[in-house]
Amino acid sequence: MQYQLHDCEIDSLVLKDNRIILSFPNGFYATDENGQELKPLRKKLAFVIDKGVFSSEDPDSFIFVRQTKRRGWKEISFKQFTSLFKKGNMVIHDEYDSKLTNWKMIQLNARTKWTNIELFITDIIDVECFE
Repeated sequence: MQYQLHDCEIDSLVLKDNRIILSFPNGFYATDENGQELKPLRKKLAFVIDKGVFSSEDPDSFIFVRQTKRRGWKEISFKQFTSLFKKGNMVIHDEYDSKLTNWKMIQLNARTKWTNIELFITDIIDVECFE
């Protein structure tokens, strides 16, 4: 499966079991294994995480978030990040995949005073999309 998140809005990000689930109110573009566009547009994308032998329930152990502040970048917790959705949807500006480390970085813009956010997800073992 191939997918494109650039310029898509997300209205939530939740952690359920070993999945980080992003919700897209307007959907996102994806294709199947044969390159055929999936219709209708998919509304949910899940990153399946390998929590390892410790199976930590603390999302800050495999999700890192930083936000611009007046004096540069500042790390914020997963809880602080998800609370930003109360102010409105976020827009994904760009996404980067690391083939060597199974990490993903998503650059977002939130409707807050300090808008630039970088979300790093580590230990990704699979990606799933569904309606």
